[in-house]
Amino acid sequence: MGTLTLSASAHLWEQFLVGALDEDAGACVPEPPPILSRWQRSRALGAPSTGLPDEGPSVGGLALVERRARLEPVWHEVRDMLDVLAAAPLPSGRVALLADREGVILATRSSGGDFAGHADYVRLVAGACWDEVSRGTNAIGTALAESSAVAVVGPAHYAQRHHGLVCYAAPVRDPFGEVLGVLDVTGPAGGADPLVLVAVASIAHSAEARLREVAWARVAAAARGGLEARLAREDGPVLLVESPGRVRRLNGAARALFGVESASEEASPGRVLGLSWRTLKDAALRGQVLEASHRDTGASWRVHPEAVGEGDGESALAVLVRLEPRLTRGQARTARASVDARFEKDVWSELKGSDSAHRATLREAARFAPTSVPVLLLSETGTGKELLARAVHAASAVSAGPFVAVNCGALSAALLESELFGHAPGAFTGARSGGAEGKLAAADGGTLFLDELAEMPAALQVMLLRVLEDGGYSRVGESRVRHSRFRLVGATCRDLEAAVRSGAFRQDLYYRLQGALLRLPPLREREDLPELAQVLLRQLASEGGHPPSTLSAAALARLCAHRWPGNVRELKTVLRLALVRADGSPVIDVSALSLEPGRAPVSVEPGAVSHAAPGQAPRTGVAADSHAAPESPTGLREVEANAILEALSRSGGNVARAARLLGIARSTLYRMVERFGLVLPPRS
Repeated sequence: MGTLTLSASAHLWEQFLVGALDEDAGACVPEPPPILSRWQRSRALGAPSTGLPDEGPSVGGLALVERRARLEPVWHEVRDMLDVLAAAPLPSGRVALLADREGVILATRSSGGDFAGHADYVRLVAGACWDEVSRGTNAIGTALAESSAVAVVGPAHYAQRHHGLVCYAAPVRDPFGEVLGVLDVTGPAGGADPLVLVAVASIAHSAEARLREVAWARVAAAARGGLEARLAREDGPVLLVESPGRVRRLNGAARALFGVESASEEASPGRVLGLSWRTLKDAALRGQVLEASHRDTGASWRVHPEAVGEGDGESALAVLVRLEPRLTRGQARTARASVDARFEKDVWSELKGSDSAHRATLREAARFAPTSVPVLLLSETGTGKELLARAVHAASAVSAGPFVAVNCGALSAALLESELFGHAPGAFTGARSGGAEGKLAAADGGTLFLDELAEMPAALQVMLLRVLEDGGYSRVGESRVRHSRFRLVGATCRDLEAAVRSGAFRQDLYYRLQGALLRLPPLREREDLPELAQVLLRQLASEGGHPPSTLSAAALARLCAHRWPGNVRELKTVLRLALVRADGSPVIDVSALSLEPGRAPVSVEPGAVSHAAPGQAPRTGVAADSHAAPESPTGLREVEANAILEALSRSGGNVARAARLLGIARSTLYRMVERFGLVLPPRS
């Protein structure tokens, strides 16, 4: 907090009063004293220069009680210090007081002595107003006008009646940065002491710090933990700024940028980036992105401010500031040139295979990943759309941000809206008491992956379109507009063009999403299926603790003949179950695949599968039809159910051991048993 000391001689005051220092009077003042502009402001406000004892409005009775109640938090923090401030070794004494944001004195403490009577005479009493309109330049009014700690000595007071006073005042701000009141010490001008101003400013600062800590304590522990997690997770510079521009927290990248070791050192966004607290706060509340440059290095940044601990919708306890570097044209060209090199790195390693169409899709994805263009994945279920979405995110400019996935087909319309946009406290029956931020807020600064996009209801399609246009949205049950900036990756296994023609999907949203269209080929069309199956088999054996195995030529031929409606996901399931059936054999043959030629897909209904006794083969209550249609996803249910029963049989009914044989968690095994309506066998 800055301090200001205003002093003047009686002669200078008289010259000002008669107009001798005015520009239109021909006065030539090479370096006008600081007090001159304050007197000019007082004169413009119409303040009286005489300073009669009964001048200015007074507040009393119930109105004064109400004003004191509004300032109770500050009074609680400073009341014990008023006695300390009022104490003085001088016989004449001094008075300490607390005034509100309008300059009305709410409480006083006097050290006694001769000055006590003079304080009453000049109306340094509860209920008196000491703003600049009423009394001109004075410590209380000027501290309010300039939001700064100030000392006004003797004739520097605008009103002549107060020329015998020396006043020291400092504003006290609330946790949101707004001035609540003023702490003041006033005494005779002959006892002026600059250390008093230091003491007053220090106590005001301590009161502000305490009010901030109380406010932070009210912020939910989960929210505070989320802030700490975001600071730790972000690779780029992120800092938490609170009023009046103080950095409360900053991550490693921000410490390097600001050249400090901790937040306790001088780390000010105003000093380094030229952005004040008010600028950051206003931008955060409006959802605006700012531009700034480092004063020393000249580096350019996009500044993403986010309000934390909002008060009445027009204030914030703090602002989370995320700095995103702006690439020069040369840097952008370098980034594009390195696409092919990045394509070979681990970011794409999960999307295995040498199929030419598959590799062409990955190469196209790698080319678009560093851009901000939306990505739309149009592929069948089970082909690895989410893996591809994660790879695009990891190779993008927002890779340091979160990756948030939402399945639009797994929730009802109402639940999907709340999941995406969040909701205000009490927005609907069952809503969280503290509200919920939603996936849009969670994806800010990262990637939002919307799977099963074509299943999104029409009303939500309209809302999503608005978010994609300007980043603006509102939580359910809330009117305030929030903003989120994210990279969008959408996915669907449906024909979106047909959905647009039928009216099931909005045409304008389709065109807005139509950036990079990527198609992963279905497994039945891939030329690398034998290679992929062997690679996946080795991976699954390692994950499940099975001995290394390979597929026989006959088994590979059987896999290539299958239609694979479930694509890679189905292939993984078949191979995982084959490892269990192989029971450690180094070569897996056709008999372990559960894909016998001519075998029809059999849907296993709850209760249709009975458990087998130890050592016996599992039994199903459904007969196979050798003339049925080709295999479909329903046949996979029977395969899974039989594998579960076989594993339970091999383990003698030991669920933990059966889960290990299957390479899944025990809790997953219990869920599958319940889903298929199976009965666990007795343990042997």
